[in-house]
Amino acid sequence: MEQNRIFNTKLLYIVSTGIVGFLCMHFLPLTNGISLFSIAAYAFICLCLYLTDNLSFDLSKSRTKNYIVIFLVNLFVFISWFAYTWDFWLIPFMFIFISSQLILNIFISMLTFKRKHMTIFGEGTAKENILGSLKDDEKYVYFQSNPEDIESFKNFNDFIRRNKITLIILGKVKFNKEEVHEILQLKLSGIEVISYYEYMEEREQKIDVESIDEEWLLNSYGFQILHNSFQTKIKRIFDITIAVIIGLITLPIMAVAAIIVRLESPGPIIYRQDRVGENEKEFPVLKFRSMRNDAEKNGAQWAQQNDPRVTKFGNFMRKTRIDELPQLLNVLRGDMSFIGPRPERMVFIKDLEKQIPYYNLRHMIKPGLTGWAQVMYPYGASVEDAKRKLEYDLYYIKEQSLYMDIVIMFKTLKTVVFGKGR
Repeated sequence: MEQNRIFNTKLLYIVSTGIVGFLCMHFLPLTNGISLFSIAAYAFICLCLYLTDNLSFDLSKSRTKNYIVIFLVNLFVFISWFAYTWDFWLIPFMFIFISSQLILNIFISMLTFKRKHMTIFGEGTAKENILGSLKDDEKYVYFQSNPEDIESFKNFNDFIRRNKITLIILGKVKFNKEEVHEILQLKLSGIEVISYYEYMEEREQKIDVESIDEEWLLNSYGFQILHNSFQTKIKRIFDITIAVIIGLITLPIMAVAAIIVRLESPGPIIYRQDRVGENEKEFPVLKFRSMRNDAEKNGAQWAQQNDPRVTKFGNFMRKTRIDELPQLLNVLRGDMSFIGPRPERMVFIKDLEKQIPYYNLRHMIKPGLTGWAQVMYPYGASVEDAKRKLEYDLYYIKEQSLYMDIVIMFKTLKTVVFGKGR
């Protein structure tokens, strides 16, 4: 899967550069050698490169800026290290280590970049979704087939050979017997064939709710979190551990936030609001109040971009997710998980369930303080936005694992660091 490939390339980079660093510290007469400080410095470099998207290894995009960032991050670490030890052997170590990172980054990018000649079989909404996803992606060279090519498989086979197509993405989900037979023959001949479901899951990492049905839900793999008690227990241990650690680290931040909320506008510091959780049971979610106390004097309303009801400090808290820190208590109480679909209000859910197919499926698991939809989809407050977020929530429920939860944590950290929250 694409997600595994991305993980493997990042792991290869981290392990390889770590080995280079270990060998340098072993053979160069550095003052401290391998120490907790050097390990922490390397971990800091890797974290910075991740947060700045310099572990993506995408050769189709301009890499100059990324290489500059790699150099600057390392330079900052080595200057700090030198100021701490005044060890001049750090200078050759720095040049060797930075050079190895840049060379390895280029090598992995070249190794993983492969331009594919591809086409889409089918017409309609699914095809439009695929084309929208492939826009500006230099890894794919798209060839548009004519309708008559698809109607006649002889013409379609000629089209495949003429354009040296190596990948066919199926732009629809239902096929007649002749189509199944001919596409199977192409697949057996060595051409890569990807279904629409497979494409959306592996590349877009979401599930198109408009194309699935009960038969798909019945036959689809995954959804281990719904019936694997061991996986559920591991997730609960993960939730409690992370909630306690983050709670202790952010305690001073929460204390300062509480004071500012109290001083900025009249009203309670902690805002309690009933939200829908697992199995559609309501529970009081806790947040630092980020709106005026009379924000809902005219009834429940969707939150909006640049919402005038939000206070100045409330806007800052939303962008950095500080307003959601009290929900760590919800996690410890078991109302929420650390990772999962964001809980919504019953008044909105009743309306959304009428307009969005399978919207109730997001309530099969505990809601989360953060989630896949929150880190993959920009802020929005409409029925269409709710539908798009559901596609990511369903993908999470289907593919949930400890690894995926850790990925979401790091993506959330990136959101907090760069203030990209809602």
